This record gives sequence, structure tokens and C-alpha cells, in this order.
Amino acid sequence: MVKRKMKYFVWMASVLMIVLLTLPAGAAPKAAGAAGPVKIGMVDVQKILRESKNSQKVRTAFMKDIEKKKAAITAKEGEARKQKGDQIKHEMRELQYLREDAEGELKRKEVEITQKVIGEIMLIVRNYARSERFTVILDRMAVITAEESIDITDRILKLYDAQKK
Repeated sequence: MVKRKMKYFVWMASVLMIVLLTLPAGAAPKAAGAAGPVKIGMVDVQKILRESKNSQKVRTAFMKDIEKKKAAITAKEGEARKQKGDQIKHEMRELQYLREDAEGELKRKEVEITQKVIGEIMLIVRNYARSERFTVILDRMAVITAEESIDITDRILKLYDAQKK
């Protein structure tokens, strides 16, 4: 339940940030029929999170950290099983607390890493929107249907990966 709420929060934050970042500072919406073409783009932030080299690098480091913690817990578990009686009960309780603490820390770290990467992506989207004079850029998750020609995900992905080299 908490994981679902966190995904929803991250999704809503990314949609809101994309919309806000694409608007020029202090700009008010133009009245209907105002001069100038409307240019709309769409980006798939989830695809960038999945496919960008930096995200994959961060995820790999994160998975290594998980494996280290799992190995430490497994070693502690093996050690606890060698003990007898009350000592085992005490060690098993301690092990459970250790496991819960490690899981909580890893979840917090994953959220922190995801927020950092999304922030970096949003900065690139904002700069791209300004340089290419987009009126609005929407997250694909907020769009029911759209022409594929407005999808700028691959361009943003390339810019993001180029920046992280």
C-alpha cells in the first residue's frame, strides 16, 4: 500500500513538475485566439528512468548495496542458528529488527535516488522546452492518446545520457 502511494506521489510530482517547468517564469496563459502557434511535446519519464545509462548505473549500485545487506543478514542468520535456546530467540529477534531496518533504509534510499534522477530529468526537459520553444510538455502517463510525432522521450534520453558522461 505504501509502495503504491509512493509510486502515485512520484507520478503526480513528475506530471506537475513537467507542466510547471515548461511554462516560462511569470507567464500567464494566453487568451483564446492569441497569436502564436501552440507547440506541445510529450515525454515518457518512466522510459527514461528504465533506459538511461545513469539510471541503470545508479540502479546497479543500489542492487549491489542490497546484495551486501542480504549477505550480512544471511551470515548473521547462520551464526544465530548455531546458538542454542534463549540465545537463538534473542538473535532471531535482533535479526528481524536488523532486516526491518535494512528494508526501511533501502526503501528510503530508492525513493531518494528516484527523486534525484527525476529532478535531473526535469531540468533537462525544462531547458529543452525553452530552447525548442514548447508551449507544454506532458508526461506520457498523463496522456490518454497522442500522435507519436510529439513524443520527445528519445531526445530527452539522449540529452540526459550525454550530460551524465
